Amino acid sequence: EENRLRAGLSRIQCPLLVIGVQSDILFPLWQQQEIVRLTREGGNDRVSYCELDALYGHDTFLIDVMNVGNAVKGHLESNLYNDIYCI
Repeated sequence: EENRLRAGLSRIQCPLLVIGVQSDILFPLWQQQEIVRLTREGGNDRVSYCELDALYGHDTFLIDVMNVGNAVKGHLESNLYNDIYCI
């Protein structure tokens, strides 16, 4: 199954940001880290990983706007000029 996941993720060649939350039990950190690893192994060396220490679990993406927003902002700013037309 890991090979199939890697093959699927290898199609992503745009910069990719993966955000994991330490208290998220729906999508635990190990799954986020696996996505990062397999995407890199699939040939995308422009994968960023951000791990947030928040108490809100999976809802962090809805509640912790400051930290999630800063991670997305940093990712977009660092990749904006390199991949404007990446779809």
